[in-house]
Amino acid sequence: MARSLPALLGFALALACAPAPAQFSAAGGAAAESAAERALSRDGVASYGNRNLYRAGRTVRTGTPVEGDFHAAGSRVVVDADVKGDAILVGGAVEVRNPVGGDLRAAAGKLIVDATIEGDVLIAGSEISLERGTRIGRDVLIAGRAVDVRGSIEGELTIYAQHVVIAGTVGGKARLVAEEIELLEGARIVGTLSYTSPHEIKRAPGATVEGEISRREAEKKVAPAPAEPDDDGWELLGALLWMLGLLLFGVALTWLSPVFTADAARRAWSDPLAAVGLGFGLLIALPVAAGLAIITIVGIPLGASVLAVYPVLLLAGYLTGVAAVAQRLRQSLGPRSPPSATARLLWLAVTLSVLIVIGLIPFLGWLLSIWVLLAGMGGLVLAARSRRLA
Repeated sequence: MARSLPALLGFALALACAPAPAQFSAAGGAAAESAAERALSRDGVASYGNRNLYRAGRTVRTGTPVEGDFHAAGSRVVVDADVKGDAILVGGAVEVRNPVGGDLRAAAGKLIVDATIEGDVLIAGSEISLERGTRIGRDVLIAGRAVDVRGSIEGELTIYAQHVVIAGTVGGKARLVAEEIELLEGARIVGTLSYTSPHEIKRAPGATVEGEISRREAEKKVAPAPAEPDDDGWELLGALLWMLGLLLFGVALTWLSPVFTADAARRAWSDPLAAVGLGFGLLIALPVAAGLAIITIVGIPLGASVLAVYPVLLLAGYLTGVAAVAQRLRQSLGPRSPPSATARLLWLAVTLSVLIVIGLIPFLGWLLSIWVLLAGMGGLVLAARSRRLA
């Protein structure tokens, strides 16, 4: 999973570096309109597709075997029939009870897996449980609050959580970052185990780790873990590609609408409370509204269009927030005269680099990144509203 193509090649170089919401909207709308003609509504669930199945509703089930991929969103999502392709699931509660032939990607408040997954697994949630009947053919990456692993994983295991319990088998190396980590009776890790925690790992007498065990702790100096040049190299390359993609996206934004982007950045900084509030509302309201529109069937074209534009808006919002910080820094440290286009891009590149580095700091970095995103999205709304009223 460390080889998950450097942050998906910098989020596909920040969505191909092109802020083209109209194109995304048109493409999403056209696809959705075609799908709407074939959409079925049954028990409050919107469903369309033949080989690849797409469903949304309150309680969503596969029901019958899926020949291709299964995409589902709902309050409760249950995979109760075989899926030959990938499964991408989002819900309040997600249960995977039948085999998935490809990869599993899921996010939920409570997530249970009790089936065979042939590919990779990437899941996030509050409570995550891999039951004893789980068999995963490749690598697993989990982010959550409480994670319980009792099944079998043939590849590598990486977990970021508060509390981790392992009672199953890991065929590769394991990397755990958590406040508390427990290896119960019957747990077996074939590869190395590296963990980061303020507490020593709790290891039952019957738990076995065949590889070397290493611990990373900020307060104490411990023996360094075995060098992992491949992982570090891929992480560095992913960060560089992500930064390059964001910078190219920023160049495209500035080139397409220099006056509007500068105005949005100025408003994001000059009225931060309003900008952050609007940004937070937009961040939450858009996907919820799109989901509700899709559930109504007739709103599928609108909902699909909103979801298509949403990633572009997030990128534009973050870049606008970065531009706001760059604008403020330039006013404080740089010359008072209006900057040239080249100077603005240089300030943007430097500020983006600094913010990405700061973003690596736990908690503080995350909070700053969220603030930049929300303020930038709110700045875009304030600038758009100002233009509309003018």
